Parts: sequence; C-alpha cells; structure tokens
Amino acid sequence: MKPEERMRRTRSVRLHVIAALVTLLVLIAVNALTSSRYPWWLWVLMAWMPLIAVHTAWGMGLFDRNREGS
Repeated sequence: MKPEERMRRTRSVRLHVIAALVTLLVLIAVNALTSSRYPWWLWVLMAWMPLIAVHTAWGMGLFDRNREGS
C-alpha cells in the first residue's frame, strides 16, 4: 500500500472513531437526563464497535488482495 493511501485510510478510521465517541458522549448525556436506570446507549456502543473493528482492519490493509510479499 502506498504511503498516501495508508495516510488517507488512517485519517478515515480516525474520523470514524471520533464520530463514534462524540455520538456516544451525547447519547450518554441524553440517557443520564432521561432514563438513567437503563443504560440503552450500550446497545449503540455494541453495534458500533464491530463496524469500527472492520473499518480498522480495512485501514490496516487486511482486506487487500494485492499484498506485497504474497
């Protein structure tokens, strides 16, 4: 993978993680203000984590078919 492509992918994954964290912080605040007995924001966290894991694997080049040295 070219360095430019690696940097672009890294930036994309970083933005995805930042968006997830900001969204979860807002949802945690909303949950605390509305119904603090049931932490429903955990469902969003559980749904988002596999997406971030797959996006990170893509960013690392684990899904690339044309790997160097193969």
